[in-house]
Amino acid sequence: MAAAPAVSAALEVRGLRVRFGAADVVAGLDLDLPAGTVTGLIGPNGAGKTTALEAISGLVAAAGGTIRLAGAPIERLAPHRRARLGLARTFQSQELFEDLTVAENLALAGGSATDDRLPSELTHAERLALAMDRAVAGRPTVLLLDEPAAGLDDAGRAALILRLRDLAARGTAVLLVDHDMRLVLDVCDRVSVLDAGRVIAEGPPADVRADPSVVAAYLGGTPAAERAGARLARPPAPAVLTARGLSAGHAGVPVVHDVHLTVGAGEVVALLGLNGAGRTTTVLALAGVLARMAGAVDVLGERAASPHRLARRGLAVVRQGQAPFAGLTVGEHLRLVADSKAALDRLPALRPLLDRQATVLSGGEQRMLALALALATRPKLLIVDELSLGLAPQVVESLLRTVRTIAEEDGAGVLLVEQHVHLALAVADRGYVMERGRITAEGPPAEIARAGLLPI
Repeated sequence: MAAAPAVSAALEVRGLRVRFGAADVVAGLDLDLPAGTVTGLIGPNGAGKTTALEAISGLVAAAGGTIRLAGAPIERLAPHRRARLGLARTFQSQELFEDLTVAENLALAGGSATDDRLPSELTHAERLALAMDRAVAGRPTVLLLDEPAAGLDDAGRAALILRLRDLAARGTAVLLVDHDMRLVLDVCDRVSVLDAGRVIAEGPPADVRADPSVVAAYLGGTPAAERAGARLARPPAPAVLTARGLSAGHAGVPVVHDVHLTVGAGEVVALLGLNGAGRTTTVLALAGVLARMAGAVDVLGERAASPHRLARRGLAVVRQGQAPFAGLTVGEHLRLVADSKAALDRLPALRPLLDRQATVLSGGEQRMLALALALATRPKLLIVDELSLGLAPQVVESLLRTVRTIAEEDGAGVLLVEQHVHLALAVADRGYVMERGRITAEGPPAEIARAGLLPI
């Protein structure tokens, strides 16, 4: 008796490449999404996960590779034609039509509802649910999800798991991109791990979670317990930043709750956690950019001051995703600030780039420029949000050593918001762990590293 023919995957991706400039952001990705399964696609910031979704859905051009939906090639089709063939997706930013009601948002995708509220009137969890409702309204055969659990509480996460299992039970092939490792372990049948655009591990969730290459990609290669344990405990220093009971969020929806933290002069403090934990919201609230819903924050002796006043007092912030001014060279950027010579002394790799347009720099060079602009102000308090974003670990390590030097030689307090955990802990005096908007652990770096307190 002849063997039954193999059932092809609902979505097959082979050798997918996406190039931005000279860099391969996605470098030869292979994926198989069988019908009725949930596949996880995980990796650190900048690994290429969202870019892979963009290429599969047709929103960025692939430099190479094939994409087959139900066996038919779709890599040359426009996004709307891929959608009509059964490919749907959600976005990190939800991409809702804010001037249309919930019912109207769903009607555009072929769904129905009687809810006349605008998206701005919904809770964060309801907005995420609406984005997914719209994506599945056309009964897709393949659903791509980008961070659907970001900012959800335990109840919202449990509801999402039930929904994903229901979709799979109905035959939908789901590709899930999310940093919530507990969610991935709970709901996925298989997991692929990206790092620098390449798959470094794949298989059942439990096997992938224990893979040393996965641990290294998320946490960095050198154990922080070994590197930070040798650093002597610092005597207490005057606080340059204190938060007590801080709560903050967006559109009236709290994202961080009851945060307590301090940073002393000459001290490097790491704020650790995964995407969606609330770290960037915390940074915006500490810097006075985002209104606080509750609690008190003292920055360099100022309470409830404007960002401009805090900057004049000595606060400098290196933001996540900070982009240079179009049309200006590196040298022209540095001439806008007070002490460019000191910044170049600390970051000499920028000297050969002074005449180059800043917008054509590599990602690592742009992050270096952003740090140089902050250092040129001679800050008393430096907040750095995701210095490692999209960078190779060796570049991150070099920049973090510079940050450590600023604390030790200039006496600046540093709050380091990082996902490259082991690299951050290797230069930190203390660390806080944030999960789902709350501080869940704090202590010396070696203690945090040894205790396995990080939510991954």
